[in-house]
Amino acid sequence: MTLTASRAALLHVALQDLRAGKSLLIDRLPNLADAATDLGLRDTIERDRANARQHAARLDDLADLAHPPANLWMAGILDDADRDARSHLPGAILDTALIGALRKAKAAEIVSIETALALAGSEAPEMLAALGANHAQDRAIEHRLARLLTTICGPVPVN
Repeated sequence: MTLTASRAALLHVALQDLRAGKSLLIDRLPNLADAATDLGLRDTIERDRANARQHAARLDDLADLAHPPANLWMAGILDDADRDARSHLPGAILDTALIGALRKAKAAEIVSIETALALAGSEAPEMLAALGANHAQDRAIEHRLARLLTTICGPVPVN
């Protein structure tokens, strides 16, 4: 195994990780949209899949990201979401579980893209606009999911 030895190499690893996560979303979100009963949630999932396609294309324009390593965190989150879709009654319970899983995925994506943005700032400033656009769209989806959670369950108590 070769050790990552530079910020530029770490940026490439971060981009590969993001790209692999987007591929998983593109492939696996349709099943989650089919399981959702809330129309707003279904629409948000479908919008996130469309964003994932657009984000993947932007990432592909930035670097050669062919054959990235598996994205284990996204695969695990989506495995949990698939399990939820099979093990919860359709309706508010399932929709709430799906929102939780999708927000976990979105949080992981946001943290990962923020790492890539930080690295790109010094290593590849020409990437900032594309990465920033992906970041903004991911945050917008996360905000939509948070609003849906309060619509389905009521306000989230905060201490």
